[in-house]
Amino acid sequence: MRTLILLFGLALFALASAQPLVVDENYAPSSLMGGTIRESSFGDINTLNPYLTGSATEAAVLGMYGGPGTVYRDWLGTRSYRNSEGGFNLYWAKSIEEVRPEQEFIVTLKEGWKWSDGIEMTADDAIAAFIIHGDPEVESNGFSCSVVGDEKVVYEKLGTYQYRFSLPKPQVNAISANDCVNAAGAVPAHIFMPVYEAQGAEGVKALWGVDTDPSTIISGGPYLLSEFRPGERVVLKRNPSFGEFVQDASGNPLPGPDDWIVTLSADQNAELALVVTGQVDFYWPTVLDQVRAVQEAVNNGSIKGNFYPNLSPSTSTDFLTYNFNSTNTCKSSMFRNQLFRQAMSLMIDRDALVQAALGGLGFPAIAQTTQAIAPFVPDLPEFEYNPDAGVALLHDIGFTEMASDGVLTNPETGCRVEYDLQFNSGNNRRGQQALVISQMMADYGVKVNPREVSTEIWQNSILGTEMPRQVDYDAQIWGLSGGDIDNPSSNNVLRIASNLNSWNKNKDSVEAWELLVDKLTVQMDETLDTEARVNLFKQRAEIMREYLPLTPLIAQSFHFYENLGNDWPKEALDAVSIQSPYNPGNRRENLTMAP
Repeated sequence: MRTLILLFGLALFALASAQPLVVDENYAPSSLMGGTIRESSFGDINTLNPYLTGSATEAAVLGMYGGPGTVYRDWLGTRSYRNSEGGFNLYWAKSIEEVRPEQEFIVTLKEGWKWSDGIEMTADDAIAAFIIHGDPEVESNGFSCSVVGDEKVVYEKLGTYQYRFSLPKPQVNAISANDCVNAAGAVPAHIFMPVYEAQGAEGVKALWGVDTDPSTIISGGPYLLSEFRPGERVVLKRNPSFGEFVQDASGNPLPGPDDWIVTLSADQNAELALVVTGQVDFYWPTVLDQVRAVQEAVNNGSIKGNFYPNLSPSTSTDFLTYNFNSTNTCKSSMFRNQLFRQAMSLMIDRDALVQAALGGLGFPAIAQTTQAIAPFVPDLPEFEYNPDAGVALLHDIGFTEMASDGVLTNPETGCRVEYDLQFNSGNNRRGQQALVISQMMADYGVKVNPREVSTEIWQNSILGTEMPRQVDYDAQIWGLSGGDIDNPSSNNVLRIASNLNSWNKNKDSVEAWELLVDKLTVQMDETLDTEARVNLFKQRAEIMREYLPLTPLIAQSFHFYENLGNDWPKEALDAVSIQSPYNPGNRRENLTMAP
């Protein structure tokens, strides 16, 4: 009995000594606790390690048990990491001293915050985040937080709850982009560092795979991983530790809901079926049939909640991308040829794609971003649709003869204008685009073979920073969603051989325009003046338009259904603040705070 009393006393002391964040009532209105939020997510999860996420689905779900950031973006107020007085919106940080503007910071952390196994969060977790995310051999999608251009950010532990980090030069939103704790998630140092020190990057990459017992996974977020069935579902249970240091406006522990259940849908039809039968509490339809089905279900009362169609432009854009590193020399030669890529673009009727793939609820894409993250919108016209001009370009690069099966061929090399165009399984929108593109081009001597592949193959065709690629593919319909509204530099997408660079992983075989794109991307990160940064963005967009390593196809309109009963204001429902899967907390963290 004496032991039990002692332990209980220690627990009370830990709770009393914690320095909680009390969330503003606009984010966390006082409300009844309990209940379940049900979500459906398209695609599967290929890792349970939140530091190795490679897809929007993984980032969104695994982020629910990732470590906290130091600051947060105020979507209902300044829409910034800073408040109206110019200070930071502090999350795990107790205070932040900006020693040199946007370049050097001393971060003091709140005390008493704990991982779900009871170990206190300290500056060691911040240093571990920098070390692990910053090791290029880990191939973390958060690697960019550890560098400015090609120079490393420097971290220094100053005390149990305090650290300094310094950048070689000022950066836009440095506290969010280059503090690895905030940019990529805190790491439980007591779990990861012993493995990293003993086994290096390979040891870290082997941690928390899909076969890991969920009960052994440590959480620093609002939920604990309770159950994981690949291809079926993820069950998350409320993390009681989280409520000790994050509370609603009345001091109630967060998150409110007890459970968060994510059904992993193999295709978009299965996902829609869950929505219209009342098994999902929020959903983002993308095509006309989905919008009609949800609207009808709400109108006839078969599901409750609110549906907001056409709220704004979406942040999501689909692209056609080619593998410059193909092991097939005919194909790699084609894909690396600028005139070939321009010819393919000329043969695509994007208005027809919008109708076929989106039912008209969207628009032809002109760049990597949409109006949703204005002012970062390029001064570019819509793409020209002129298949005859595309054929002329193909003739110019040697494809002058028509084979017996109607495919243009180079008589000197024997190479054919033929390639596989893969898309991720169950994605009706991308599958429809692949089919329509193949039909459009067939009459002009181009043979495109639509190829449906698993989400894992589709994802691994892109991921990585080293050669050889994990998957040797031809071409792929891929997508980007989100983008920082302050600085869409996309340094993990557009820099040479970066983790999400889809076209070229070979650092030793790059062209002048790739070097220029890389340079402009770095300059965007370094340019604090917004107008100057927008101008750099537009310069880069013009180069991307000319060379087309990513050929924009279509962009979606944004629609949102929810049956959550919270107080999130309609005027704040836009594609940037609640949709971006690369910032999954935008919507999900707010939901945990407003059941």
